[in-house]
Amino acid sequence: MIFFQDIKSRSVYWILFPALTGLLLGLRYFQNSGSILNWQSALFNVGFLIVQLLLVTFYFSIKNRKLTNITNELLGLGDVLFILSIAFYLPIFNYLFFYIVSLITVLASWICWQSITSNNNKHIPLAGLQAALFAGFLLSDWILKTHSLTDDTWILNLITR
Repeated sequence: MIFFQDIKSRSVYWILFPALTGLLLGLRYFQNSGSILNWQSALFNVGFLIVQLLLVTFYFSIKNRKLTNITNELLGLGDVLFILSIAFYLPIFNYLFFYIVSLITVLASWICWQSITSNNNKHIPLAGLQAALFAGFLLSDWILKTHSLTDDTWILNLITR
């Protein structure tokens, strides 16, 4: 729903984000035999997101020579709420991996889309496209069963090779 709403109207009903968070916490509970949340990972992920938002705010405030609210024109509140929602589901390395890969993928896809269409909309449907990528990650987790998104072991093994 987040994907379709963001693509269609560049806005998403805010209620979808608490619902997504609740669904992901429930999913994590059933996947990990009653372990609902790793608070250490969630706090790190939320802290990382806050630092990122503060740095971007600081950068644009200096660039514009006035305090800039990045959620007015530069970044949608839905974009922040989506990445915050998954911060409670993914462990630290999977969260960082998804965050970086999704930003790169969305940016590259949007640049390609803009170059082949006559649509010159400057607003990227970030939350929607990240939601589609996250759905793909979840499906690969469930279908392939080669790794678990709630466990960092697969990415740690990849890093240490």
